Amino acid sequence: MDSDWDRFISRCQQALGDLVEGRPEPFKALWSHAGDVVIMGAFGGYERGWDQVSARLDWAAAGIKATGRAAENIVAVVGDNLAYTVDLEHMTRHAGDDPAPRTLRCTQAYRRENGEWKVILRHADELPDKDEQQR
Repeated sequence: MDSDWDRFISRCQQALGDLVEGRPEPFKALWSHAGDVVIMGAFGGYERGWDQVSARLDWAAAGIKATGRAAENIVAVVGDNLAYTVDLEHMTRHAGDDPAPRTLRCTQAYRRENGEWKVILRHADELPDKDEQQR
């Protein structure tokens, strides 16, 4: 992996920590502003296009109320112009009376635009327990 990617993904992980603590701007700065960007967040639904994605990130940042976010990378695949990561995101949510641990499974996709990496897709949802009835 190249140093541009390493710097970008480090900024991305830090910006995601900012997002869950209510500060969306650092993460928004890393997104493509194209019409084909998509977010399928852990609160349900989806948005497409930068205007909708930007508004969704603002909305999510206001409601997540989490601290202590840490990412556990499962896989990262990086090509010349496209990349994706699969992570488990661990945090503590403070939305109710009692802080609650939360783990998301998250897939993000990225592409180079004008020589810079940009986020183009985020899909995240709660990590459920394995269904032991399924064989």
